[in-house]
Amino acid sequence: MSILARIRAHGGDLTFDQWRPTLVRGRLDDAAIAWVKHHRDAVMTEAWPAYDAWCERAAILEFDAGMTRAEAEAAAYAEVAA
Repeated sequence: MSILARIRAHGGDLTFDQWRPTLVRGRLDDAAIAWVKHHRDAVMTEAWPAYDAWCERAAILEFDAGMTRAEAEAAAYAEVAA
């Protein structure tokens, strides 16, 4: 069973505002919330297939183009969402 399926089986969900996720708790207990936070990259990769490309592009823009992290994340989102 996928991570998202397990979250949803407990009444939770993962929603997005562009690249920013929000975990809807549902019936997830504190230990489950901690597990999801600890495995954030795996959860994000499953929920948003472009996550890895977005991370890589944001890092390139931040370090090579001299953008702030917030600017780089926004610009990377615009590129991978296009």
